[in-house]
Amino acid sequence: MAEEQDSLPAPPPKGYYRLPAPVRAALANVCAAAAAVATVVAFFPAPKIEGVWLRFPALAALFVVNAVAWFVFRRMAEKAPSNLRGTLVVALVGVSLLACAMYNASGFAGLAGGLGLLSAYTLRGSVARAQLRGRHYVGQKRTPVSYLFEQIESLASALVIVLLVWHFGLEAFRIPSGSMAPTLSGDPVWGDRVFVDKFCYQFRDPRRWEPVVFRYPLKRSDPYVKRCIGLPGEQVLIAQGDIYLRHNDGTGIELLTKSPAAREVLWLTLLRPVDSQKDWVANFLRRGDVEFKDGEILLGKGGSATFPRGTGDTPGNVVDHDASFGDTETPKTTFGRNVCGDVRARLRVKLGPDGEFTACIVRDTDQYLLRLKAGTGVCTLTHNQEDGTKKQLAASEMAGWTLASGESLAVEFSLADGVLRARVGDHALEQTVGTPLLDTLRSRDKQRHLDFASVETAKLASTEPAGGRKARIELSAEGGGATVRVLGIERDIYYRGRVLPELDPAPEMPFGVNLQGDQYFVLGDNSPGSKDARAWIRAIVRLKDGTQVSGDLDDGGQELAVLLSGAAQPNELSAMQKLQRVAIFRAAERSDGKSDAQLVTEAVDALRAHARKEGRGAVDFYTEGGGYVRVAVADIETIQVQQVPYVERDLFVGRPFAVFLSPRGPKLIN
Repeated sequence: MAEEQDSLPAPPPKGYYRLPAPVRAALANVCAAAAAVATVVAFFPAPKIEGVWLRFPALAALFVVNAVAWFVFRRMAEKAPSNLRGTLVVALVGVSLLACAMYNASGFAGLAGGLGLLSAYTLRGSVARAQLRGRHYVGQKRTPVSYLFEQIESLASALVIVLLVWHFGLEAFRIPSGSMAPTLSGDPVWGDRVFVDKFCYQFRDPRRWEPVVFRYPLKRSDPYVKRCIGLPGEQVLIAQGDIYLRHNDGTGIELLTKSPAAREVLWLTLLRPVDSQKDWVANFLRRGDVEFKDGEILLGKGGSATFPRGTGDTPGNVVDHDASFGDTETPKTTFGRNVCGDVRARLRVKLGPDGEFTACIVRDTDQYLLRLKAGTGVCTLTHNQEDGTKKQLAASEMAGWTLASGESLAVEFSLADGVLRARVGDHALEQTVGTPLLDTLRSRDKQRHLDFASVETAKLASTEPAGGRKARIELSAEGGGATVRVLGIERDIYYRGRVLPELDPAPEMPFGVNLQGDQYFVLGDNSPGSKDARAWIRAIVRLKDGTQVSGDLDDGGQELAVLLSGAAQPNELSAMQKLQRVAIFRAAERSDGKSDAQLVTEAVDALRAHARKEGRGAVDFYTEGGGYVRVAVADIETIQVQQVPYVERDLFVGRPFAVFLSPRGPKLIN
């Protein structure tokens, strides 16, 4: 029977297997060798993203698995069991995909991953299909039982490996909302999938500015992804779009500055390269001798162009626009409400004969002017204020700058987190200028130690300039003029504090928190549309028999939240809004003349009335642990609410490091 089995005619080849065996073998050898060379080369280039520790283990695994797969398929094809060959193909594909996701950190790593995929395909096809299925070396006909046992064995081995990796090393998560846009694209169906490194936080703590995955404190079965901002023991204040910090060592107040890696990622695009007349007219207010031709702004003597255009002869202001690519459920009315003075202009400038070009960033009462002129030591950086005070900045650094007339210069001028940066050709400088609010906070702190969560700090941080807030970029020229090409204009994240959403427009109030020994403060990059540590509210439902349960107040699946949101009379606040006011705002800030106890009583009464109207006698209440209990509405005595503006250390899962299955392509998360 064995001889008859071996003499059976082979099935006709299909697809790739139509190629002659020597050709398939040669292709497999070439692809495996190319993948090995690219992997070795990928070890040496410095990564563009800091902290990509997984790059080296992944490349090492790619090299080893590729070499073992080549040896098995090209030297032991007839002896190696089919289980081993199948496992090697799956392993090679897996580490190749992981390397592909690292092309932002190293182009050679991405190339090695692509060649690894080709190597897996060609090696698998380098032997006959019958051999790959394990039929050639089988001495007797396989029974259904033996075939089933073989498949179960393979599946069990793969499952054990997957569970070990999933529990201790890597896990994939889907981003369901737009809270981290534009860093991560969120959608209930098409949201980014991310790989999470669950290994790193076993050996170190979360670091400031890095994205983190954690269990939601008020429903610990749900994973959240945000950016880590505040560390244990620190005081954090969000005011006027910026974040102020007092470290846990008791030092003075500082304006939190983004890390270099986070700084570049968190610029949000306002304007892409201006190439058309339509974009020029729609975005810039023109004055004096200024024209637009072939994608270039021609500035003559006294000519100026101001972004944004505004209305009539009045320039507009940069605001916190929707930078989420549209894939967020955040209402559009929540964007564009706050003036954002942290901006960046990227230009290409050519000075005319005896020409002088000026780029000016206007933030509130401050003007920062970068003047460029041909010659040596004639460029200046000046800080002007509305009261006429002028101060020259970085004079010693700019003394050696030399520019030539007619030379095309790449110019980058930005103000963010109280730091002024200018890059002109090969010259660069950085100057810390702070903000008026930082000066106010430091001055008061010297007189009396400020508590960031106090009413006093909130009042100080709510003060705005007499003329209102301003934010714009002005381009102008003198003398022989200049030619300017706009390569892009971006804004920084405007971090929102507390708002009363039922008011239109919703006034913003500062947000302050004092973190304890194991607490971290996290925020989403899409600040108006992020349910983050600013908005987490614990609801403690106390029943008449003395028992109590606690969970999230406004989770999307919380049935109690649905009843609370609907319990409202016309032109009155809902029960949910009343409880939110109690949790987030002090009585003096609400201006409604009611105490916390009054609002809570009104909210519970409205809840009962609405439940009777809807015929709802009980609701499923999801608890902090992730389970749920059945709560009778009539048994609810009161609802206590409190803010939970932190994540405890033991809730952190890991750090997301790579995006896959994304419509915008794979990438590493910086």
